[in-house]
Amino acid sequence: MDDRVFYQAVVLGGFVSALTMVVPLLNLVNCLCCLGVASGGVVAVLYLHKYGPFDSFSLPQVIQIGLVTGLAGAFLSFFMQYLVFQFYGNWQIEWIKNMIENLDEIPPMWESIYEELQSPEFQGFAGASILIRDLIIFPVFTFLGALLTNRSLEKKTRN
Repeated sequence: MDDRVFYQAVVLGGFVSALTMVVPLLNLVNCLCCLGVASGGVVAVLYLHKYGPFDSFSLPQVIQIGLVTGLAGAFLSFFMQYLVFQFYGNWQIEWIKNMIENLDEIPPMWESIYEELQSPEFQGFAGASILIRDLIIFPVFTFLGALLTNRSLEKKTRN
């Protein structure tokens, strides 16, 4: 495999999967079994299929494409989420705060949860847990997207 084309496919696929995790409302597509994250693997395989030397890939190649795309997507997603946090703050916590303020009666537990989420200790823990979550989710689902795309491309070339 050409290294330049491979890395272009990996970065493009990782960027697509990261965008589907970071962009508000677009991230709702991930409610369907991480479909947005899996789309990164789909994009990587389609890009390699179009610009690479192979019509289909062996299982070890698909594993490599999926896992490396997932790792690139995880780090890109973490970096993008960090940038969003630096520019806009924790918009998700603010959204929760607005929802709580619109309630007639606020359960006491929700107030304590909101106060705990605002603490600096939680912000550092949240960053590390987001990275760990992404390092688990992204490789798994980008691999599945790459595998399914490769299988469908194999069927098309047989017919």
